[in-house]
Amino acid sequence: MAQRSSRILWLVATLILGSVIALIAADKRQQRLIATAYFSGNEIQVQPVSEPRSKTFNYGPWIFGSAVLDDKASDHRFNLYVIAPGTEHLAMPAADEFNHTVLINSAEDEGDKTTEWDVFWVAVLDPDLDQEIHSERELLLVGQTYFLPKDLYQAEDAPGHTLLRQLGIESMGDLARFRRSDGALPRLILLSAGAAVKMKATPPPPTE
Repeated sequence: MAQRSSRILWLVATLILGSVIALIAADKRQQRLIATAYFSGNEIQVQPVSEPRSKTFNYGPWIFGSAVLDDKASDHRFNLYVIAPGTEHLAMPAADEFNHTVLINSAEDEGDKTTEWDVFWVAVLDPDLDQEIHSERELLLVGQTYFLPKDLYQAEDAPGHTLLRQLGIESMGDLARFRRSDGALPRLILLSAGAAVKMKATPPPPTE
């Protein structure tokens, strides 16, 4: 298995609060299995692995698969990014605060082996960033760019404000650690969820 792409080149903050999202999943709304994810610009099929008597990692009504007991980030795992806002996985209005897009950085055929993925939250901060991100390369490039917020900009003005709030980031003070000395903020931030999941990915068909 190829190792995770040269670890994140920009800010990766590990939040204990990230586990709060998984607890939100204890909510018994109509639950759904994640069935698709983006890889290198293509939407592919994925299959969450649910093992007997194991806890699952969820985001609201969405089930990602069994949680890995050793959830410390590892270079021997691939990456799975939950991007908010996103339009790939849309819930019913009662749970639309959990709408998101899933991005993965590998689609290798692992045969009978179950692939493990470190999970990362991606929250968009720049109101002018309206493009959907469908590849890890694009994600990392955008994550290294900054914008100067307008004078009245608040955390709730971020397109990903719902995810930020779920992670306990609700004010400009909470965003202060991400700001540069000139006041600029990254167009999006990437945060470790402090979790890993088991999921299979179906490789895309070969290109002609």
